[in-house]
Amino acid sequence: MSNEQLEPRAGARSVDSPCPAAGDKLPERPIHITRKMIIMGATSSRDWQPIHHDGEWARERAGLPDIIMNNYTQAGWLSQYLTSWSGPRARIARIKFSMRSPLCPGDYAVLRGEVASVIDAEAVLWVELSLAIQVGERVATTASAKIALPCGQQSSPWQLSGAAWRP
Repeated sequence: MSNEQLEPRAGARSVDSPCPAAGDKLPERPIHITRKMIIMGATSSRDWQPIHHDGEWARERAGLPDIIMNNYTQAGWLSQYLTSWSGPRARIARIKFSMRSPLCPGDYAVLRGEVASVIDAEAVLWVELSLAIQVGERVATTASAKIALPCGQQSSPWQLSGAAWRP
């Protein structure tokens, strides 16, 4: 599929968007976490640990408030959050995250992000971001990411390899 055939999501950056700058905030993404969402995320990633599907086991044996969201689902959320903002021509170079407290059914989470730095490398813009998943004032997950954004109509981070791809 060529780049011309890809349609960006609503709110996604385009090649005509202004360059991001340190301090720019990404649009917030609210998510109401449900029991079904947690179980489906764990099941689809083949994570059969009972803390992700058995509420009684999670409470009585693991000392948790309820079943909890697994790391694979959170990695998917963070990746999708980045690509929804950056558009279809961007390329994720790295995501690191730390789960600090559990995400449980009934939580109202908000994904937030901020541009930490931007480096113009001629063919692409390297953008470092700080991300978080919050439930109220509680920060459940912190993350950092690096993405490559195209620098014009003819530029594509997907064409970089070898020494040119240095995430």
